[in-house]
Amino acid sequence: MERGDSRDEWWENATFYQVYVRSFADADGDGVGDLDGVRERLGYLDLLGVDALWLTEPFRPDGEGDLPSFDRLVADAHRDGLKVILDLGVQRDDLDRTLRFWLDRGVDGFRVTGEPGAHRVLRQVLDERPGTVAVDEVWPTDDPRPYGPHLGLTFRLMLAEYDGVELRTAIDASLDAAAMAKVPPMWLLSTDDIVRQATRYGDGPLGTQRARAMVLVELGLPGVVLLYNGEELGLPNVALPEWAIQDPEYFRSGGQVPGRDGCRVPLPWEGAEPPFGFSPNASTWLPIPPEWAKLTVERQLEDADSTLSLYRQAIELRKTNTAFRGAELEWYGAPAGCFAYRRKGGGLVCVLNASDTAVPLPAGEILLVSGPLNDRHLPPNTAAWLVAPTSGTRAFGAS
Repeated sequence: MERGDSRDEWWENATFYQVYVRSFADADGDGVGDLDGVRERLGYLDLLGVDALWLTEPFRPDGEGDLPSFDRLVADAHRDGLKVILDLGVQRDDLDRTLRFWLDRGVDGFRVTGEPGAHRVLRQVLDERPGTVAVDEVWPTDDPRPYGPHLGLTFRLMLAEYDGVELRTAIDASLDAAAMAKVPPMWLLSTDDIVRQATRYGDGPLGTQRARAMVLVELGLPGVVLLYNGEELGLPNVALPEWAIQDPEYFRSGGQVPGRDGCRVPLPWEGAEPPFGFSPNASTWLPIPPEWAKLTVERQLEDADSTLSLYRQAIELRKTNTAFRGAELEWYGAPAGCFAYRRKGGGLVCVLNASDTAVPLPAGEILLVSGPLNDRHLPPNTAAWLVAPTSGTRAFGAS
């Protein structure tokens, strides 16, 4: 298979789910998430519909998080049809042995950080193991290399301001960079290192509305998507009291850098008060806000209009509907503050209204919307998926 050609590979159009292990679920009751906690919640990932589990910081600095727990997690994930991906820092010694150690334990791929030269070893080892995948960042100046990644992680969409022109520019630049590197793009809107999108896009109801719209923009794009745990619940960033902060970045900067703890607060699973089923211990490594009672997995599963329900529907459509075929985009003409792209080959149209006024939708069958419509008019800060007719205008916004 030529490098970058993902045909017949499991990661083609896959949805990855990044788990920050300390914040996902605590099985041993010490208030800190662990591998057994992740294993006990694998059914949730099946319910969500994702294809791969991406583990971040699975082992603690104190050595906790033993290999038997890891092996049990990998075995159960594979039983449920989930692939397992690890973050791996590159060390210039024993990389070959390290890679083979984890591959022998069943790992399906790696996100490697470090100097690009070490990626040659990564590809040499992975090429011996069919079905394994390497992920790395791509930028506009990236040149195709015979030892490059299988997937190109792109942060442009995540870092773009909520603005129609800037978002379109970020999408085009990302597609160009991935094409230059001859890899499928991997899209994301949040990680364990950045302010969550429900806060980043405006906080409060406005931020939530925009974050719901943006997930349709993201999941409608060709390539692969990486979700960060908790974004499917619409979790905002948390302004933690100083006594609760643990991120070394905060202390190294003398308090000038707020740190990343605000996007790492443990997930709320069930119940009416903290710790919301995250741990049997009421004292969790970061405090969970009481107001998250309305955002628990339990509560959102019962609400067809919840953010979790929107993610589940979007992931299912992306996986099963033929409108999502095709690796190329074409852009519609659109009013100021809006854009619409169409997937060539499948016919999906994604429309985003980032303006201040409602706009008429283009022609087509509506598949999913991020918020209520008003007589086929798309309100501000709302996105929609449609299946376009085979012929007709490539513009929208006129009544």
